[in-house]
Amino acid sequence: MTTVRIALPNKGRLNQSAIRLMNKIGFPVPDASNRTLLAEFGKGRYQVLLARAQDIPEFVEMGAADLGITGLDLVMETGRKVENVMPLDFGKCRLVVAVPEESEAESAEDVKDGCTVATCFPNLTKAYFGKLGKTIELAEMSGATEVAPQIGLADVITDLTETGSTMKLNHLKEIGVVLESVAVLIANPKAMAEKKARIEEVTSAMQSVMNASKKRYLMANVPKLALPSLNTLLPGVSGPTVMNIIGRDDMVAIHAVTNEDEVNGVITMLKTIGATGVLILPIERMVL
Repeated sequence: MTTVRIALPNKGRLNQSAIRLMNKIGFPVPDASNRTLLAEFGKGRYQVLLARAQDIPEFVEMGAADLGITGLDLVMETGRKVENVMPLDFGKCRLVVAVPEESEAESAEDVKDGCTVATCFPNLTKAYFGKLGKTIELAEMSGATEVAPQIGLADVITDLTETGSTMKLNHLKEIGVVLESVAVLIANPKAMAEKKARIEEVTSAMQSVMNASKKRYLMANVPKLALPSLNTLLPGVSGPTVMNIIGRDDMVAIHAVTNEDEVNGVITMLKTIGATGVLILPIERMVL
């Protein structure tokens, strides 16, 4: 029996989102409080391995896992030979260059040669400043990079940020972006060839969940005379579905898929054409 092993972050900013995604595709993965590091699903067809996010690229490259969810920043930093299968819809952040607010530097080009840069991403940082023609000293850290300038350890830092609020709290300003990152699904190239069908089951399930995440299923009763305007109002996946209502010759039932951020406007427009009984439902999966 072919088993596909999937590595997930056991803690950190990607942990809960990765677990929610797995739950939605039918894998009830234990949360971080559970000490189980390896769990089986689908009568042994799938295994989920909980590991540190920074170790997952290595695990996938070495074949300890066939698939893995981790950050693009970690894949790029480690340089592991893995296949980037697809970006996921969570974990968006930026690896930025930052300096103290009082610094005269306004861009990464203003950083002086020979300065010390504190970072958890030495490879990406060195490559970034190398492209700018800058010679820097690296102070490698395992966390709390934002305090390095305050304690005199570094003049500049590179660190991950989602909103920039942590930078501001530590009186730092961003002057450059090293990398735009997001959670990604990665794969072992050999496993992609040998376990293609089983892996495609997982990837297509994940894609269907992401397709559905920003969509809503809409149902309403609409006057027949208003039907010509519905194709523009509710394009859906392939146009709205129209069904007769027993005992009503003047009304029909319509079903359609619409974008989550357009729902309120669509409801307003439906009401202007005489629609009643409008229902909005979440969609668990959508296969395109």
